[in-house]
Amino acid sequence: MSRPAFNNPVDPVEYTALSPHEQERTIHIQQSVLEDVALGKNPIKVIEDICKLAESAVPASVASCMLLNEQDGLLYVMAAPSVTPEAIARLNGMKPGPGAGSCGNAVYRQEPMFVENTLTDARWCDHRELALDFNICACWSMPIRTSGGRVIGSFALSSFEHRHPGMFHRKLLEIGSHLIGIVLARQESEARIAFLASHDALTNLPNRALTRDRLEQAIARAQRDSASGALMFLDIDNFKLVNDTLGHATGDALLSMVAARLAQCFRETDSIGRQGGDEFLVVLGETAGTDAIGAVADKITQAMQAPFEVDGHTLSVSLSLGIAAFPADGTDPDELIRKADAAMYHAKDAGRNTHRFFNERMNLDSAEHLQLRTDMRRAIEQNEFVLHYQPQVDLASGAIVGVEALIRWHHPELGMTPPGRFIPIAEACGNIVPIGEWVLREACRQAAAWQAEGLPPMVIAVNLSAVQFRRGNLEETIGRSLHDSGLAPHWLELELTESILLQDTAHMLQLFQRLKVLGVKLSIDDFGTGYSSLSYLRDLAVDKLKIDQSFIRDMARNTGSASIVRAVAQMARSLHLRTIAEGVEDPSVIKLLREYGCDEAQGYHFAHPMPAEACAEFIRRSAGMQEPR
Repeated sequence: MSRPAFNNPVDPVEYTALSPHEQERTIHIQQSVLEDVALGKNPIKVIEDICKLAESAVPASVASCMLLNEQDGLLYVMAAPSVTPEAIARLNGMKPGPGAGSCGNAVYRQEPMFVENTLTDARWCDHRELALDFNICACWSMPIRTSGGRVIGSFALSSFEHRHPGMFHRKLLEIGSHLIGIVLARQESEARIAFLASHDALTNLPNRALTRDRLEQAIARAQRDSASGALMFLDIDNFKLVNDTLGHATGDALLSMVAARLAQCFRETDSIGRQGGDEFLVVLGETAGTDAIGAVADKITQAMQAPFEVDGHTLSVSLSLGIAAFPADGTDPDELIRKADAAMYHAKDAGRNTHRFFNERMNLDSAEHLQLRTDMRRAIEQNEFVLHYQPQVDLASGAIVGVEALIRWHHPELGMTPPGRFIPIAEACGNIVPIGEWVLREACRQAAAWQAEGLPPMVIAVNLSAVQFRRGNLEETIGRSLHDSGLAPHWLELELTESILLQDTAHMLQLFQRLKVLGVKLSIDDFGTGYSSLSYLRDLAVDKLKIDQSFIRDMARNTGSASIVRAVAQMARSLHLRTIAEGVEDPSVIKLLREYGCDEAQGYHFAHPMPAEACAEFIRRSAGMQEPR
């Protein structure tokens, strides 16, 4: 047989313990409050109504709701419609504890507290004077809990008479605390929804819409006060490499840490928000000219100097910053964002980890960027792309043993456009995939055509973009290009950047192994500038290392560069790999390369990149061959 609920004041009261009239009254209270909640009534007003309904059911009493402040751990009155302001002032800042009255104890002990006599009960020892001053004779308090059971406050009935709560009173307290929990949960959900609507879920920074709104406000204030301000466009340098090598979870964690560190760099009058991806916007309020803005940019750069510890990885981060001032550079928010964005890209072009102020020349560059992006969609169909070829020379024999295929764009308005001007744009917008497919087809076709003309068979090297590995059907494209052209696979060499080796290495290993089965050769382009490990070179069965031109051009004057070239050549030889030096322009460099054991070289000293016909003629002359009739 179960014990009656009233034997233990902690047990909930069953409806069967109430009279029919009391049951009807409690159900009416619940229905009335829940209707208010459903109609979206102000949460504080709803809680005040709960207090009033409880007071109307218990004569000579006042009801109150106190909430726990998580920051200082103290209780504060949220609603007490019948309590005097003086009493509320005395109640605010109550610290939960064994002598902190009924409410303080209900939160402290996390269970209901029913005090019949506040003047003698030890639970009121710290607030006896409050009880005397405001004639609180008895006080019954119920903890308010979240849906997860966490205590966040108390709901209380204070009586002007010494008495113990009956079943109906306790049920009122249970219902009241439960309803308040529902109201607060809804308020918290609505507040969270409103927050998420205007803030970024990952970093908790204002999102693009809210940041733009704050920019509009800052512009309006500057115009009203004849003042000035600035917009900063921030982008994390090489962030994509983090996502590609360590995964998006690590990338997200790094983004949150960067955002938290950035938020510490600004005044309360400034605003930072996440624009999207790895981009942030900063709205600076009143500024004292470019020097002051530059000082803020330097402060941001300095703040990134300390590395970040993320998921067991130590990561160094730098930012590129673009700055547009208002009203000097405009007063339209979208225009300012566009100009700051353009300035940011110029900061990247200047070597990253720096800042640039917008100027009108950047407008022209941005217009060209947009034009190239639009025009390259039709460039393949209109046969505007061409390949030039740069010979590669064996340093021991002096014979031409290969050529590198280098794309050029014969733009109808801009003329012959070098790859450095359009390849980054093609990679950013994804057009590099169809462009790369065309390069493979054309390079294989040309190599096979040269062999058919009687030129000595030689390797043709083609650069591959990391985007092709992620988004293109690379294996199929290579196989089809070889099949359609009739070129034997061992005459095709694919040049890969070191960053490709760090992307999903298990997948890449399988792909490279399948490419090797096809019979093509693999080389690592710009070796020495990335993050390759020796195990990758071994496991991926690479055939050749291409030493970056930044080391080659400087090696005659810089012992450090010379040492790097020597070390790479020796390492390659120990791994049974060939080496090729790119960017050879100085004859004195050739002697050093031979001494270091480098196998091949290419550069302006031997030949500039040239069209197919000119390259064929150059090869014939070098081989002492006659012009075909």
